[in-house]
Amino acid sequence: MPSSDQEAILRRAIIRAIPEYYLWPETEQERYRLSVPKEQDFLIRQAVLRSLFGIEVDTEEGMNEALNGFNDEQYLLLNSTLLPFQGIGEDDFFLNEWLADGVTLLDFETLGDFSRYDQEFQGQARRAEDPAYDIRPYQGDLHPCWARLNDNGEFHYATLVSLARHLSDALDETGVEQIETLIPHKYVEGKNHGKREQGGMLWDYRVDAGGMEPQLHELRHRYYQYLRDCHARVLDRFDEEAMQRVYIRRKQQGLEPHIELIFSDKSALDAVRFRHLFSDCRRIAGEVSELAGFIEQERKAAVEYLQAQYSDIQQNFDPSVVPLRKKRKIVLADGALENLP
Repeated sequence: MPSSDQEAILRRAIIRAIPEYYLWPETEQERYRLSVPKEQDFLIRQAVLRSLFGIEVDTEEGMNEALNGFNDEQYLLLNSTLLPFQGIGEDDFFLNEWLADGVTLLDFETLGDFSRYDQEFQGQARRAEDPAYDIRPYQGDLHPCWARLNDNGEFHYATLVSLARHLSDALDETGVEQIETLIPHKYVEGKNHGKREQGGMLWDYRVDAGGMEPQLHELRHRYYQYLRDCHARVLDRFDEEAMQRVYIRRKQQGLEPHIELIFSDKSALDAVRFRHLFSDCRRIAGEVSELAGFIEQERKAAVEYLQAQYSDIQQNFDPSVVPLRKKRKIVLADGALENLP
């Protein structure tokens, strides 16, 4: 559908739900968009759904039921149509993350401001559960954030993440693959899988490694500690170097255009304003090949570590000595798996 048609559909929906909206200055429109009352938000989405797909819904439940049946192409059309009413700034930037009540994107000038807030918020939540939890000094360790934006008028899904966190995710994938190669294994149903408990169903799977389960658990345990140490090392390194770079990676997932924005350190996060996000990112963009080389170097080091630890475990590990580790019980609420592919 031409973007001009999408703009007209959204404009009609807004005028029907909020007749005075286009009489307001842009700053007031923006504030309203980020704290729109639920009733007006529903009316706009209801009208857009009707115009785009001919779907009539009267309640939130009905809308959710309709959206549950959408494919990626339908979601792309819906999200790209609604984005100008959801986002801010020159890119219609929309952060698809939960914020506390009363907090909006307008409370943060830069991505660095949001990152500091997020670390403090998450840290305090962890400390409420574990008073001994230690909140690290801020180093720009941005967890992956989902977002949507328009780049020169073209809609994109986006992921914003720190380089250290991006590396951790890459090494986690490498570890899964390498450990599977070293100790082939699979998951099989445990004796309690599917039993009813606490209003839900027990999720009980155990690992089958052909008799090498203790060795597998030990290798995983060692690699988990390696990942923690690597993450801290990379954070310290790039915090000290303060390269102030953003690596922009574009990829297509089926019909969905994606942009991944990978920030080297806190100086890069501080340099990117939400209202001018993409132009600020382009201004400090680094070479993607530089990032790829660094990731590959760390991948090779991780593989070498796992191979060395596997050899050590085979030679020196006593599988009869079982370390004390807390067992976890997973109870799934009824219907939790209904919408999974």
